Amino acid sequence: MRLFACFCALTVLVSACAGGDTGAGDNPTTTTGSGGVEGPVFVDSTEILYLESFPVQVRLSVRGSLPSPCHQTEWSVDTDGAAIDVTLWSVVALGQVCAQVLEPFEVSIPLGSFEAADLAVLLNGESIGRLAIGAETISGGALLVGAGWSFGMCLGLCNADLVVQAEGLMLTARDRENGEPLYVNRGSLTLVGLKRIASALEHLSGVALDPTYGCPDCADGGAAYLVLTRDEVTSRHDMEFGRPPEVLAELQGLVAQVIDALERCASNDLVAPADDCVPWEGF
Repeated sequence: MRLFACFCALTVLVSACAGGDTGAGDNPTTTTGSGGVEGPVFVDSTEILYLESFPVQVRLSVRGSLPSPCHQTEWSVDTDGAAIDVTLWSVVALGQVCAQVLEPFEVSIPLGSFEAADLAVLLNGESIGRLAIGAETISGGALLVGAGWSFGMCLGLCNADLVVQAEGLMLTARDRENGEPLYVNRGSLTLVGLKRIASALEHLSGVALDPTYGCPDCADGGAAYLVLTRDEVTSRHDMEFGRPPEVLAELQGLVAQVIDALERCASNDLVAPADDCVPWEGF
């Protein structure tokens, strides 16, 4: 069995990992077929990288520390159709004497090439993100490029703006008193999300849309909006918050789920929040 990595900041390594795996000297060792001894890795950060190629080549960048300068990284990658399971560990030569100081490392692990995929990515049993490829599914005659909501008579979190670029998402929230963002959370659409949004956009093909529906933010009821590109023309469509017109109800419902997931940093069928997403816990 591979030794799991300690996902601990190096500055709090001892306290954060107390009672767990803290280094090769504190753990049972496994001797490999080559005579080396397996040890842990201490992971600081991970990033899923998409290379500009087709099919898209995907790599997992991992930064962290090894138990000593004599340790080297080894890994295995297993894909079962629902997830990519990466195991990362360290190996040191049997009987090798080495200074017991942490050694920084950075590795780039190939995960494979994909035309379209929606897979969870695990590192040593821990979820670190989601591989989502398939932007071509929304590259037809209509695109969702932005959305959001706002309340005029409001304190605290009063408006949120979503930017959509291919499958990439960025949600920025602000209050009325200060122009500085309260938070900026990023994520990506899953393959399911891409397909459902594409389906909702297809239903708008050839449909005339008004710039405004109802009375947005009247009587402090709030407003919502969608920004669409159709036939290379970009247009904004405002509506009452929570009361979209029937023609936009399907798309607006999906957008509401996307914004909610990014605000709470909670994955759902449509969205995979980024690793650095921070849930909004304010007012």
